[in-house]
Amino acid sequence: MSPTASELHRRIAEQDLPGNRRTIDLHLNADGSLRLEGGDVGSQVEEVWGDSDYEFWVDIPASAVGRLAFALLAERLDGDPGAVDALAAFCQQHAVPCEGGTWV
Repeated sequence: MSPTASELHRRIAEQDLPGNRRTIDLHLNADGSLRLEGGDVGSQVEEVWGDSDYEFWVDIPASAVGRLAFALLAERLDGDPGAVDALAAFCQQHAVPCEGGTWV
């Protein structure tokens, strides 16, 4: 876990295999940065690394979260003529503040 406290946390994946358990967690830190971290625990990890647990992560600084959001939204909504409504519904579903508007 990063030095800053998590503001939001979600476990996004778990996998149990013989000799190994993997978890993947997403953290939005209080400073606005993101961390996606994984951990492997089990006998296979110990055989490879000499310790029963192995941790790995990717940190996105707060200054790059907007660029990340842009890239993810562009990829997810590309080619969707209902993209505006889809984004508004997604924001509402996940309690993300947003404003809409129209002009005629």
